[in-house]
Amino acid sequence: MVKIGYKRNRRGRGLHPSGLEEIIVRRPADLENIDAKTQIVKISHTVGERNRIAIMERAQALELTVANPGLKKPQAGPTEELVVKEPESTETEEEPKSAGEKSE
Repeated sequence: MVKIGYKRNRRGRGLHPSGLEEIIVRRPADLENIDAKTQIVKISHTVGERNRIAIMERAQALELTVANPGLKKPQAGPTEELVVKEPESTETEEEPKSAGEKSE
């Protein structure tokens, strides 16, 4: 067999690089009919963060592999208040000089 061009062989076309069939998931209920041995989960790009978390939790419970789990954002903790300290003056306060006095 002579290989010409850049196509994959017929058995490998349309598969994830891991060799598993990609299944696009839009909600957690879509995970119920997936075979973990031959298929891999790919979360649709239109899924929001709340549903993505629910899909990830359900996929872990079913022991499914997720191709694009997404990045977890750092959770917002209590904000620290910025305390501004006024600089301590090392000089003693002097009385304002009148216009007639000369400064040294």
